[in-house]
Amino acid sequence: MQVREVANSLTFRYIVKYVTALSATVFVLAVSFYIYFSYSSFIDLGESVIEELETLQLVYRGGELAGVEQYIEAQTSSPSVNRFYYLVTDGTGDKVAGDLPSASRYRQFDDGWLGFEMALQNWGESVEVEFLAHPMELGEGYSAIVARGYADIVERAKLVFRTLVTVMVATLVLGITGGFFSASRALDRVQILNRDISRIIRGAPSQRLHVDEEQGYVRALAEVMNQMLEQMESLMQGVRRVSDNIAHDLRTPLTRMRNNLSQLRSRLSDRDGVSQLDGIIDECDDLLTSFNALLRISALESGSRLAGGSDVELRALLSDVVELYEPLALDRDICLELDAPQAQFCRGEADLLFQMFANVLDNALKYTPSGGSIQVRLRPGNGLGSVNGHSIVISDSGPGIPVSERKNVFRRFYRVESSRTELPGHGLGLSLVQAIAQYHYGRVELGSNNPGLQVRVRLP
Repeated sequence: MQVREVANSLTFRYIVKYVTALSATVFVLAVSFYIYFSYSSFIDLGESVIEELETLQLVYRGGELAGVEQYIEAQTSSPSVNRFYYLVTDGTGDKVAGDLPSASRYRQFDDGWLGFEMALQNWGESVEVEFLAHPMELGEGYSAIVARGYADIVERAKLVFRTLVTVMVATLVLGITGGFFSASRALDRVQILNRDISRIIRGAPSQRLHVDEEQGYVRALAEVMNQMLEQMESLMQGVRRVSDNIAHDLRTPLTRMRNNLSQLRSRLSDRDGVSQLDGIIDECDDLLTSFNALLRISALESGSRLAGGSDVELRALLSDVVELYEPLALDRDICLELDAPQAQFCRGEADLLFQMFANVLDNALKYTPSGGSIQVRLRPGNGLGSVNGHSIVISDSGPGIPVSERKNVFRRFYRVESSRTELPGHGLGLSLVQAIAQYHYGRVELGSNNPGLQVRVRLP
């Protein structure tokens, strides 16, 4: 399974869109929670500072400056970094109590709030800490500033934000990764169905899709496809049975009539009567050829494939076919060439392969004008299955077949409209060619020879 196929699949693109939208939602929630957490933390910090200032006021009213000094000494004895810090000054601005320096450069905020930065010793190292402070009058000219560091709030907010971002990234990565494998699994199941359906269509109409290992919508789809294949096979068998019965029923009396005409011809002495009987016998031979070809195609298309066979040397086989049609080519002044530089062997039935190439070459001679050329080339192919394969190309310089008609010419009794009245035929030649090729696990392709037609037969 190629990565590009999975990435371009509808399932994977849908999962990527869903995971991206989910991650974006998580990111918005992370930013909102970070803002809310920071705001609420600073509100709580400010309220705690105000409450501590009010406590100092109460202490001052009860014990004046000495009581404040004693309270501050008790509070600052704690080694915690998150404790309160104090500065008490007199009317002249001189420091009388507390552990904050009086010379700090304060940043003035709204509602009288102050901010400043001070270095603290933490585990023996100097750490710069941001403080939030607020002043308040104690009375008799004394004023106090209570400060508290908010580095821990910032760190907690950053930790929360990093955690949420990590969760978002993990959701995105895990979602896309899981989506890739889910899409790959779904695509594998669909491709298995496609491969099985293609195999059934190409030559195994009696086989069905395996549904035992499937689940969900794939199982339902496979069951519906099996029902459709059942109906198709029933219809095809009905049509084939009718055509085969017609061919069988007409071939016997036609053969008997042809034999009687042949006996009657041997008894006639009238030249004109003999000529008329010869024409009737030829017509009977054409009809018998059509019926025999129709029955041969039905037998080859019955679902069986080559199981045994023998090694067939293609260069020698093609040489025999070309040698058979060389006199006809010379009579019509057509240059017939065989280009097979090396011997190549394939597994098959020699008589069927001979008939297949003879049909193609017969069509080429039929439609190539006088003075034209036909070339038969044998080359190693580009591979069918796990082997290199063989490619046989028969090219002519005739009128060719329009691109829109190339698929139709393999249908039984189908003939291109322009050739119906010009040349005799029954429209079964290429149908038989395709049936023989598929019987040998091969295929037939039509192309343009500019001018003319190229018939490429690929065999394993």
